[in-house]
Amino acid sequence: MNVLIQDPELADLYQTELLVSESQRRYSTVRDALLKQLRPGDFVEHMWAAEIVESEWETLRLRHFKSLIIKSARRPAVQNLLGVLLSRTESDDIEDLAERFFTNKRERKKVGAILRKFGLSEANIDAEAFRCSIAELAEINRRLVELGSRRDKILQHLEDHRAGLAKPARLDPG
Repeated sequence: MNVLIQDPELADLYQTELLVSESQRRYSTVRDALLKQLRPGDFVEHMWAAEIVESEWETLRLRHFKSLIIKSARRPAVQNLLGVLLSRTESDDIEDLAERFFTNKRERKKVGAILRKFGLSEANIDAEAFRCSIAELAEINRRLVELGSRRDKILQHLEDHRAGLAKPARLDPG
């Protein structure tokens, strides 16, 4: 158990289901760094800290997914570019050429030569992959904004909560 979380019942607040590709060690590092910074002092603060940990983990996950989505769109991007650049007579094997671009050095060089002929480079493949993925990336960006806003609200609640605890209780004069 984490030394920052002494109570086993509180430790349950910080358990999250990781995806198969995610690292428990990396999650624990993020969680521990946030808990060290936030230093939750009571149950309510632990609940808010757990929400921040979960949101920040999702933020890191989504940022990673953005690059994976673009990488996944590279094959269709090569196919799109070749479809635009090659004439109908040259374009019979575009799908096959796009597929072999990723597995065959000779075909990769061939595609590179076609791109250079039109003043393009592999950076144009990435740009096309980005263009093909823009709708998915926009959804992720929308979610990232939501998570950031949620985090900021929780931090404000935490600050207000701590300020309220710091104020001495007023006695009723009556």
